[in-house]
Amino acid sequence: MRKLPIAIASVVATLAISVSAPVSAQDFTASVGSEVAAPQKKISMYQSAMSEVAIMRYRAALKLKAEQAKYWPAVASALRALAREPQVNEAAVRRFAPAASALFARLDEDQKRTAMGLVQQAGLQQYASLF
Repeated sequence: MRKLPIAIASVVATLAISVSAPVSAQDFTASVGSEVAAPQKKISMYQSAMSEVAIMRYRAALKLKAEQAKYWPAVASALRALAREPQVNEAAVRRFAPAASALFARLDEDQKRTAMGLVQQAGLQQYASLF
């Protein structure tokens, strides 16, 4: 009777090891490759954090009023998507423009000047006409 639980435990342990361990050189390379990819993930997490800081700065710089603030979540989401783009081009900015345009239409003149300054700082002045 006592041998049966030990036998079951050893079978379970063997199955667990065989499921979690690589069974081929290709699997081993893939598992090692995922460890090598970790620094890239850290970099993208860093970039993401930096994007969040930039987004908070943009909002603070615009000094949004309560009625304007309801348009900000769409702009922030569009900025995050724009930051994930491998290359910012006209197509990427066109996807961002609807959210930005909805907010931009509700900004006063001083806020619009600030917004255009932010566009220039971001290096997107050639796309300013899309907003």
